[in-house]
Amino acid sequence: MNQERLGSPREFAERLAGHLAGFAELGVPLPGEADLIALVDVTFFASLHEEEARRTQFNVAWQPAARDCVAVVAMTRPVRATPKSLVKLAPATRLEATSIAVRRDGDDLVAWALLERDTDAAQPLTIRVLASGVLRVDYAGEPRALFARGEMYFLGRADEVASPVQALSDAFKAWGGGGEPAIPHLRAAIVAQIATRALEHGHGGMILIIPATVAEPVGVRVHYPVGDGGAVLAERYAEMTRVAVPYGAQGPGKAFGDAIDMIARLTAVDNAVLLDTDLRLRGFGVQVLEGDAPDMSFEHADPYSSDVHIDDLSTFKGTRHPAGVVFCMRQEREAAAIIASQDGRLSLAVRDARGLVRVLGSYERAFGWR
Repeated sequence: MNQERLGSPREFAERLAGHLAGFAELGVPLPGEADLIALVDVTFFASLHEEEARRTQFNVAWQPAARDCVAVVAMTRPVRATPKSLVKLAPATRLEATSIAVRRDGDDLVAWALLERDTDAAQPLTIRVLASGVLRVDYAGEPRALFARGEMYFLGRADEVASPVQALSDAFKAWGGGGEPAIPHLRAAIVAQIATRALEHGHGGMILIIPATVAEPVGVRVHYPVGDGGAVLAERYAEMTRVAVPYGAQGPGKAFGDAIDMIARLTAVDNAVLLDTDLRLRGFGVQVLEGDAPDMSFEHADPYSSDVHIDDLSTFKGTRHPAGVVFCMRQEREAAAIIASQDGRLSLAVRDARGLVRVLGSYERAFGWR
């Protein structure tokens, strides 16, 4: 079970070695424990550097050879992997596509190339610097661990994380689609993906969700109602699922990804984005009106542990989380609010068909948010 406690990068790497051993795949090399400790250490301290007053975000991959890569820029003289050398190379990496390749050379770890990998191939062990002191470790394309300034989280096998997509699917009857309740609905996953994209844009924001059959939500003011264009996400979703193309591919897949990104950017406007369960955009700049909050408590669950307790609005700092919970409390039907914080956390509040309100979160850097 995941337990939040402070530890050093070395402690994290030692636990990580044992965790990753259970996922080892042929053709996807893992470093030995000593090399993994060194790799985590140098990447962590590189994350603390500033280069030209800019915080660094970059990827470091354990890649002993150039295989399954679209493009390779190999250095004739590899450089020793130090915090300073990684920071110098960091601007050449790109999102999740391009990484600094590191391997052992004699007594040292060296950065020897910049690699752009084939997304269809098995992905190497990659450490992603998300922010100062925040590292996410992916293996074979799956997030497996997170180190966030001393807090350690692991995902997979014995370490499970509560799924916000499942919670959204369970909350809305309209997303049932006749399928089995245990299977999360794809439209719920799309809404969760919009929240992740909003977090990647580096701003806080909120997404409110209501059933498609509800004409107007209770207790809000929509500053920017949407007419034309409100169905663009729903239309592109229908087109993509009809032709069964991968998300992100050219054509329908890319158009769908562009629609997700557009709605994610709207969360940067003050207040919230309002969607319904048909993926129609109802409006943005949606304000949850002040007033007496309903006299209701709610269930608050930690996604990384079995801790569940009854809470009230005083538990939250700031205004965005209370507004999301109050929105859910005021609705007469099912409702949900996804809250993205500027500090890199995501939380989900839902009101189910029975009128019960539950908060799931927070998720650090969207780790386990799926």
